Amino acid sequence: MNAIEVYKKLSKPPEWALKKIEAGRLKGKTDINPQWRIQAMTEQFGFCGMGWKYTVDKLWTETGADNEITAWAQISLYFRDYTSPENFWSDAIIGVGGNFLIALESKGLHNNDEAYKMAITDALSVAMKMLGVGADVYAGQIDGSKYSRPAEQQKPYTPPKPEL
Repeated sequence: MNAIEVYKKLSKPPEWALKKIEAGRLKGKTDINPQWRIQAMTEQFGFCGMGWKYTVDKLWTETGADNEITAWAQISLYFRDYTSPENFWSDAIIGVGGNFLIALESKGLHNNDEAYKMAITDALSVAMKMLGVGADVYAGQIDGSKYSRPAEQQKPYTPPKPEL
């Protein structure tokens, strides 16, 4: 199977893996279930650690507005190329992701004890899309994608009426 065939095979998440975002800035957009991404990688390349793998290269925090703190992760994703006689490992596919460690909510600051896990999951999603995982969502092919932008509505040109 060549690269574009793999990309296309991984590009369309099944309906069960798509979820409408119901609140916040991304309300009405589509989220992809992270477990489906792992399933798609496993179906294509084999078990994690044998056919694909990742390393956590860096974890850090950044302070934002209103004393909010974000947790960040940089990962390197690798896959085994079974099309080559050597079954070699790919070069690193870098992914960076983040999430709120301390977020300002209506009742004050809230700590998230899963922020780094969520940042790593986000970073994996970023790297996996380079292989086509969930690409239809990112390309705006799925209604409600946070990556799709509606085409600008253009008014038909009406020439000015000459003054008499």
